[in-house]
Amino acid sequence: MFSNIKQKKALPGSNSGLLMEQNGQRVEDSFAHEQNLILEEDGKTFLVTGCAHKGIVNILEHFRELKGHMPDYVIGGFHLFSPSSGSSEDPGTIDAIGRYLLATNAKYYTCHCTGIEPYNRLKALMGESIDYLPAGSEIRAY
Repeated sequence: MFSNIKQKKALPGSNSGLLMEQNGQRVEDSFAHEQNLILEEDGKTFLVTGCAHKGIVNILEHFRELKGHMPDYVIGGFHLFSPSSGSSEDPGTIDAIGRYLLATNAKYYTCHCTGIEPYNRLKALMGESIDYLPAGSEIRAY
């Protein structure tokens, strides 16, 4: 498990308005508490993220610092959509994230907080390197 991701790239814009309490005041959430899980089995490395409020690229860079390589599989949300505002990250940002993810050579399974429109844009760019994982889905290795 790891948290306290260093911010190298911009955080998702959909974090705006997400607050935490600090010293009796409401302030923007730092998401320092958000956990990421590394699983290693049969020579493969899996990274399970939460909603990636610290940014999926920042999380992957932190993973690389810890492990010295990129994961083989990543499962989690990318927080590219805000249900409260109904808005997604801008297309240029989504494309840049997609190019970065594609260059890692990992297989991605993403879910709800990525958003359907951002996912469709990522899918068009990344092809078989990314799939949507709705609630209740199972991933089976054969």
